[in-house]
Amino acid sequence: MAQIELVDVEKTYGRPKRGHEARKAVSDLSYVIEDGHFVSLLGPSGCGKTTTLNMIAGLEDISGGEILIDGRRVDDLDPDKRDLAFVFQDYALYPHMSVYENIAFGLRMRKVPKNEIDRRVVDAARRLDIDHVLDVKPKSLSGGQRQRVALARAIARRPAVFLFDEPLSNLDALLRDQTRSELKVLHRELNATSVYVTHDQEEAMTLSDRIAVMSRGRLEQYGSPYEVYHEPATEFVASFVGKPRMNLFTVQRQEEGRYVLPGTAFALDIGAVGQDEIRAGLRPEECDVRAPLPGEDPHGHVVAVEPLGNVSDVHVAVGDLEFLVRVPGFGSYDVGDAVMIDHRGARLHCFDRTTGVRLPVG
Repeated sequence: MAQIELVDVEKTYGRPKRGHEARKAVSDLSYVIEDGHFVSLLGPSGCGKTTTLNMIAGLEDISGGEILIDGRRVDDLDPDKRDLAFVFQDYALYPHMSVYENIAFGLRMRKVPKNEIDRRVVDAARRLDIDHVLDVKPKSLSGGQRQRVALARAIARRPAVFLFDEPLSNLDALLRDQTRSELKVLHRELNATSVYVTHDQEEAMTLSDRIAVMSRGRLEQYGSPYEVYHEPATEFVASFVGKPRMNLFTVQRQEEGRYVLPGTAFALDIGAVGQDEIRAGLRPEECDVRAPLPGEDPHGHVVAVEPLGNVSDVHVAVGDLEFLVRVPGFGSYDVGDAVMIDHRGARLHCFDRTTGVRLPVG
């Protein structure tokens, strides 16, 4: 397998013109993908994640920096010299070839001996449970089977690195979950270095050893799923990672260590932060709601309840903020009920209001 290192990698499109700068799609990317790790590039559309994958693959030139695989600089090499296998979103299968021929095509181009081709094709097809359709052409297959053929073609190559560009996005929800689980098992079996582009945080959290969260061409955080979820480095990461989304709001210092949501009774004991106004965040599933005690000013009132089966989402109007709390079961609150938001068991996240950078609490 292989280690991948990005050092100050940039991608700029166009040339500067009078009054206009060239568009930077990716800026100053630097991180290491360890040998055998599965790393997801996560972010919204247009954040630069696919551009980054294409630069690693050699499908796009870099505008600055270096890309190294096992310590060897590869950004000046053609794609076929980088020992990579690419799995595309649209499968990219040859419609006139059988499944066997699609899987074998790349091996034949590399002049792998016939008996070795047969062994690799059969092994890859068996791993992905498509060995019974090797004589069938892609048009006769389901979307899930076509994706398995694309995966088998990559596996048969035995590359140093696997690259995945949103490979599950064309599948329906049930099949996507199933294929995601299969992909996780497959990665464990192959122990391959893999780079996976997705905008789906569940895919990233489920599959990855590390996640590179990107926004507007920049790296917001590079860390384990635990780190990006429990210790988001920026407000953007806090808002993007987590389903349902984190409650994020501005609070003002009432006294040293105590902050309030303006115009409400909702208060947080944060400790010494050193700023008069900060951004605070609480995850819905870590909070609870309760009825106010006698003489207690309620934080707000329920505006909607969404039963989801094993949990319910309770929407609470707190001043101008709509605060979401996820409670077990079907809940016991109705629209209009006055409630308190209990955040004693929640991890509190604080961010600089200007920079969005995480602030230490305590």
